[in-house]
Amino acid sequence: MKEEQLFFNPFRMLSPRLDEEALRIEKLYERPVSETVSLEEGLLIMISKLIEMCRLLSKAVFSGDAGQMNRCAGLAKEVHAQEKFLTQHLIGSGIRKDLLTGVIRFPYRLERIGDLFESILNCCRIKAKNGIPFSDKAYAELDVLFNGMLENMGNLRDAFRTPNRTLLEAVISSGHLLNDRFEEFKLAHWRRLESGFCAIEASSMYRDILDSFKSANEYVVKMAETLMELGTTSGP
Repeated sequence: MKEEQLFFNPFRMLSPRLDEEALRIEKLYERPVSETVSLEEGLLIMISKLIEMCRLLSKAVFSGDAGQMNRCAGLAKEVHAQEKFLTQHLIGSGIRKDLLTGVIRFPYRLERIGDLFESILNCCRIKAKNGIPFSDKAYAELDVLFNGMLENMGNLRDAFRTPNRTLLEAVISSGHLLNDRFEEFKLAHWRRLESGFCAIEASSMYRDILDSFKSANEYVVKMAETLMELGTTSGP
């Protein structure tokens, strides 16, 4: 999505120089954790690692592939480590209080998404280890959720780089629609369970995955809303 930039970018103010990795955005998840990375670069790297985690989980929940799950676990550790460095940098940066109040939550919220993806990862591991079956309908619903989450996180990453009203509104709107899908799929799950079309051992696991997805989606929406607030109330 493209539109003339409408907002002052608070991250640019904090990090006036961007390295060439921003031009290789799709590979940022390969960047190692660093204490010296700037705020904007660090946030881009964190969300890129989360996007890759989501991609790996979207495959592992179907395949049960141990390699995919191990790579996902490794990225989760990197997300935790990068959050600590970015938060420490923000606390000691001496930036304006109004700006700090908005941006200090970003590393934490990204880390929380990582925690929720780790919860889904744990479900994938138990599912694979115990051979727990999901119905075709459940797999179809998960495919919708993974694709929706990947698209929205990709748009949020673009908004970190170049905030504009249309992009941020799209993230917020898509997030609300995705939340409706979680509720729709949870209700459909209960109906399958009541009708005997869902294995008992799969029920709580599937609901855990839905709940983790819903919470992760709420953090994505909150970040987009905060960016919108910062863009309309802040200036150089």
